[in-house]
Amino acid sequence: MILQLVIRSLLVLLLFGHSLWLMAQGHWLLGFVENTGIVAFLLWGTLAPNSRFFGPIQSSLTKDLALTIDDGPDPNDTPVLLNILDEFGVKATFFLIGQKAQQHPELVREIRDRGHQIGNHTWSHPQASFWASGPLRTYREIARCQKCLTEITGQEPILFRAPVGHSTFFVHPVLKAFGLRLIGWNRRGYDAGGLSADEVLKNIRAGLQEGSLILAHEATPIAEHVIRGILEEARKRGYSFVATIK
Repeated sequence: MILQLVIRSLLVLLLFGHSLWLMAQGHWLLGFVENTGIVAFLLWGTLAPNSRFFGPIQSSLTKDLALTIDDGPDPNDTPVLLNILDEFGVKATFFLIGQKAQQHPELVREIRDRGHQIGNHTWSHPQASFWASGPLRTYREIARCQKCLTEITGQEPILFRAPVGHSTFFVHPVLKAFGLRLIGWNRRGYDAGGLSADEVLKNIRAGLQEGSLILAHEATPIAEHVIRGILEEARKRGYSFVATIK
């Protein structure tokens, strides 16, 4: 894994260096085109959720639905959401932040004990800067969260979701080392973006269908309403939820 990260880092540096060398030799257009192409490739692969430029990502199912809940555990939302899920007889996948898990290990164990799947969502959830993380920071964010969740639950997570879906050039070698798979989504309501619960649910209902992998969040003012609304809509349409993402 270290070797892969080093090779990827050197490759990026060499390509950038070559584009600068071309410009220094007077081949401005050629150097500019190469430089722009490299930047565009890295940015698109990083910033576009569900991009497969840098490696595989699962963003749908073959049948049924999967409900994923990011950004916990949260002392206000987690117990409420667990009760709602029990009420509907549905299992979800909780992508947990390591720092929060360390502060609330009892909630992590409660999620596990109620039969829900737990995934790695980085240690500190650096949503504004994970896209620009180098190899060492990428490793630390994933490794520290993995260690924390494993120590609390006694089970190693097998799923990872990048903050805001920004999976960098350095993520996949780290995931491979820890036996993690990258998980995206194909249905979201932007519930962490300041919308009302009704607006979020309208967005989700619009494209909800068999195979939907739904992204939702806790630690928001509307989490309870959104999760209940998703489950009610799925029940109304006769959809079932998978217990785990495989």
